[in-house]
Amino acid sequence: MRSLGTIQGGVEEGEIPLTLVWVELTSDSTAAGAHVRGTLQRLNDARFRPSVITQWEDRPTWLPRPARKMWRIASVVARARLAPARGVLLARWSPFIALISGRWTKRGRPFVLFVQGNLDDMYDSNPWTRRARWLTDLALSSIREATQVVTPSEGLAEWVGTLRPDGRTDVTVIPNGADVALFEQERAKAARETAGPAHALFFGNMARWQGIDTILDALADPQWPEDLGLRVIGDGQMADAVRACGDPRLTYLGRRTKPEVAAAAARAEISLATRHDIAASATGVSPFKIIESAAAGTPTVVTRVPGQTELAEDIGGSVLIDAGDAPALAGAVARLHADADARAALAERGLAGAARYDWAARADELTEVVHAAAGLAQPGDGAAGDDRRAAVAS
Repeated sequence: MRSLGTIQGGVEEGEIPLTLVWVELTSDSTAAGAHVRGTLQRLNDARFRPSVITQWEDRPTWLPRPARKMWRIASVVARARLAPARGVLLARWSPFIALISGRWTKRGRPFVLFVQGNLDDMYDSNPWTRRARWLTDLALSSIREATQVVTPSEGLAEWVGTLRPDGRTDVTVIPNGADVALFEQERAKAARETAGPAHALFFGNMARWQGIDTILDALADPQWPEDLGLRVIGDGQMADAVRACGDPRLTYLGRRTKPEVAAAAARAEISLATRHDIAASATGVSPFKIIESAAAGTPTVVTRVPGQTELAEDIGGSVLIDAGDAPALAGAVARLHADADARAALAERGLAGAARYDWAARADELTEVVHAAAGLAQPGDGAAGDDRRAAVAS
């Protein structure tokens, strides 16, 4: 691989090595998987030479799931620590990224960190971590040492700014995106088919804060239409509660690939984007399901929490209700189910809004962040920029 070479006409010549590290599972049924694939789509400088260190599949399958998680973390960290520390490191925030990022930062090489949630996300997913102060310190150290930080919401950017020596400096908000073409393709297919039984759909991570309990309570509410089914795609902490639900209108489909999710979203009458208004939501969230449902032409009932509310309002195509309010959810679902014209109007607005959230539509913004981290062609950046350019080229 060639070095960056010299600066000619304000543009750095040669190749720019990028190492992307995602410690979370990145199968195409996961949010982390959508994020790494979308990030690759946004890296649109022809000089970028990305390599990805992650685990794309949940394996080895013969291990119990908790053991597979430990295996994955150990495997990704070990491979990243053995990889050449060249160019720019891009990583999705995890407590364990600090075990990797120091190899870049100690050499003066740039490090771009993507922060998709706050500490309460970690604590609520794994309650034991709240008592492990060393893990919290490890998690925060990577935020403090990153050259640039990218968040999907203003609330998260503000939180990150409270942890960094220079505050919000070098913290950029770039909303999450979606593979809009995939969901539009499934919408077109669905339009040519005979419609199946009417149903609402939830898809995504089934953590405790995702409002699955609210959905189950809404299904049991008398307002929920008797002729409207509920399908659930995903896995996580609330999966057992869904399996245990005895309502015959509910169908649990487990994990599905992204193309299968797109097909399901396009064929649902209503999509559900619920979340509890708790500490894990306080700094703002940017869920993929709101963008993807809009791209599929499916109206969504969305609970009001920071970030999620603003995203739904910007895209359009949603009905907003208070978080944790099962009767309000059941009522909103019932009204949409009874009003085809309202569903069609919401779908039209959502389709127009989703186009702005295609991953590639924000490519220039992320490319600019990587350029800034690497000190590429930044007017007046002086010795600091020269040092970053030299470190990337070495």
